[in-house]
Amino acid sequence: MAFAPDGKTLATASSDGTVMLRRLADRRTTATFTMSGQVRSVAFSPDGRALAAGATNAPVRLWDTARHRTKAVLPASTGGARAVAFDPRGRTLAVAAGDGTVQVWDTDRGRRIVSFAGHVGQVDALAYAPDGRTLASAGADRTVRLWDTVRDRPSGVLRGHNDEVYGVAFAPDGRSLASGGADRTVRLWDLARHRTTSVLTGHSDDVNAVAYTPDGATVVSAGGDGTTRSWDVHSGMQTLTLTGHTDYTMGVAVSADGTRLATAGFDQSVVLWDLRGPVLTARPYTEVWQSAYSPDGRLLASAGTDHTVRLWDVVRHRPVATLRGHRSAVFSVAFAPDGRTLASAGSDGTVRLWDVLAHRPLATLAGHHGDVFSVAFAPDGALLASAGADRTVRLWDVATRRPLDTLTGHTDFVNDVTFSPDGRTLASAGDDLTVRLWDVASRRPLATLTGHRGAVRAVAFGPDGRALVSSGNDGTVRLWDVRRRRPSAVLRGHTGSVRGIAFSPDGRLLASSGSDRTVRLWDVAERRPWATLTGHTNAVWGTVFAPDGRTVASSSNDGTVRLWNLDVSARFAAICRLHLSAAGPSACPPG
Repeated sequence: MAFAPDGKTLATASSDGTVMLRRLADRRTTATFTMSGQVRSVAFSPDGRALAAGATNAPVRLWDTARHRTKAVLPASTGGARAVAFDPRGRTLAVAAGDGTVQVWDTDRGRRIVSFAGHVGQVDALAYAPDGRTLASAGADRTVRLWDTVRDRPSGVLRGHNDEVYGVAFAPDGRSLASGGADRTVRLWDLARHRTTSVLTGHSDDVNAVAYTPDGATVVSAGGDGTTRSWDVHSGMQTLTLTGHTDYTMGVAVSADGTRLATAGFDQSVVLWDLRGPVLTARPYTEVWQSAYSPDGRLLASAGTDHTVRLWDVVRHRPVATLRGHRSAVFSVAFAPDGRTLASAGSDGTVRLWDVLAHRPLATLAGHHGDVFSVAFAPDGALLASAGADRTVRLWDVATRRPLDTLTGHTDFVNDVTFSPDGRTLASAGDDLTVRLWDVASRRPLATLTGHRGAVRAVAFGPDGRALVSSGNDGTVRLWDVRRRRPSAVLRGHTGSVRGIAFSPDGRLLASSGSDRTVRLWDVAERRPWATLTGHTNAVWGTVFAPDGRTVASSSNDGTVRLWNLDVSARFAAICRLHLSAAGPSACPPG
């Protein structure tokens, strides 16, 4: 699998002997080439005009990508080729031949220039350094070997893996190299000293492929555990886990502009991912408890332990204002539906209203006895609900700023409160292990939902109001059928308390966050994990989708607010199965 240099086309290869060119703008197949063996590797020339492919028990083939016809046939070995790679100038092609040699071919003349021997056993991967002067190969003998392509001789052997090496990639500056193998590790190498600088662990099965992002800051790995993981090169920390395949992930490729990632799996599919995120990391205070988007998605409000509410320009990624008035930590923020008013709640026992445009206080609503953990506007903006340590949910008239009623029933702290989309029902979550539903008009309890085995930390309605989701200290995310008042699914994956929960605007995704420092995305229809976003260095208290569903904001105890670019509508179109088999229909709609 490989991106064309212009990023507009993706080449995919399959064990059925087919190579396909797919136009990414509409995800249509523009050409299909066939080979007589299982295709193991494809590579575009630097100008994108040629595509090379290596297959078992077949000669290497080069195709003209514009005219869709064969340019050359290179008889590298009777055993075929397991990997191919163009040099940066496009004049030569390196081939990992079936006989265990590494061969370099003149693609214009169709002749072999040199054959390097040294590996014991098969060679699985090849990569050229950015300057083209060094070629790296990796294989069954557990080594990465370096070859001087100017003097046509070996220049080094990198040892450290304790099993077969399947993937190899040079950093964009040519000073470092990444490798991955059957020992389940990714290794980073200093090429000047020929020694390991980092061993990255996390995959629970073979690492089948590795790739650098164009800025050299991140290495991406594909594993037999079905995951694709990204790693920060400087710190060695894992920053992202993607789970889109149902079987081994065999290949990975990053587009030249660094915005897209493609992964290929043993499940006969390719998945496309948007890599643009996180785009904002702000460090305003010790802990950020919660954040909220304005209805137009241009502002983000965050609540923190420095007693302030902060407003951020999401488009320009910069602070707009700091709202001061709370006397202690602020736990919750919510925008009114018209976006002109903001509500905040804190440990000083108050709910405060703010003029968003003027950045000034409008009112202080007092009545709770103790911390106020959550605040929410009704969909029409007329009511405000708050919940707190005094075990109550309180309703307020927004226009008059007066209390309307106090809902009692919880027997411990009430941690979260939210209105249904039609405004008729209120849901609350408490330390008493329950989620409670209330009729807003009559102020009466409707139901008590039980099932959590620990405090319930968060609750949210789906966009159609028929589904409800809750999360808690038992590490679970639970879906509920609101009409039938019964559970519909339990989602497990977090390794600690789940503190934040949110539906995407279209209801197809859930985002959850917790003490395990992750933000996890879930496919609601299939009741399975979709992606795991890592990067926070402490517990993640809150998570929220932008109104357009393209971004998730996460708030953490590490003092940061991170924005993760998901582009949910585009990624759902892209994450559908692009079948590698010529006979398999594409499940992706155009656009």
